[in-house]
Amino acid sequence: MNIAVLGPPGCGKGTQSKLLAAHFGLKHFSLGEMLRTEVGRGTELGKQTAVYLKAGKLVPEPIVLDLFETYVGRNGDQGHILDGYPRTVVQAQALDTLLSLSAVVLFEITEEGVLSRVAGRVVDDQGRSYNLDSNRPPAGVHTRRRDDDRPEVVQGRFRNYLLEIEPIVSHYRRQGTLVRVNASGSIGSILDQLLVSLGGDGKAV
Repeated sequence: MNIAVLGPPGCGKGTQSKLLAAHFGLKHFSLGEMLRTEVGRGTELGKQTAVYLKAGKLVPEPIVLDLFETYVGRNGDQGHILDGYPRTVVQAQALDTLLSLSAVVLFEITEEGVLSRVAGRVVDDQGRSYNLDSNRPPAGVHTRRRDDDRPEVVQGRFRNYLLEIEPIVSHYRRQGTLVRVNASGSIGSILDQLLVSLGGDGKAV
């Protein structure tokens, strides 16, 4: 079972992806977290990536494709929740040759809704996300704001996302795997929607 979870930055797909991974017993893949880990480690890839993340721009396609192919090569025999991946049609087409998707979940939310959520988002030293309004970090955990959570950066990323997502939606609509979810509710209500829409086998209902 392999499920992709797509949506604009700040829509809550990371939180829901982890909940789905735990529910179905799948491995959680987050391109964003993997790239930020590289940045934190100061690797050559991380240094290249940091420039794009701080500017709110997409990481160049060759870097992303190589990174994901390496991930699948190491973990391909497991089921996966792909958190925010694929982000382009090129990535979707490459993914088709590597993994078979049971469902592709599309989180739908307004720009205002995203800005409201991101205003309260923080991360800990391991890159785990929390929200000061709805999902507060445990007591004593050191948190910080992400550089790419500045309102002007989020707005730019949201508008770039709208341009990129439509051909990806068309790609998976043709395959019959697309599931649309209203991402403006609470964590619990969104998870309930997901589980009803996916069914017990993780396929689009």
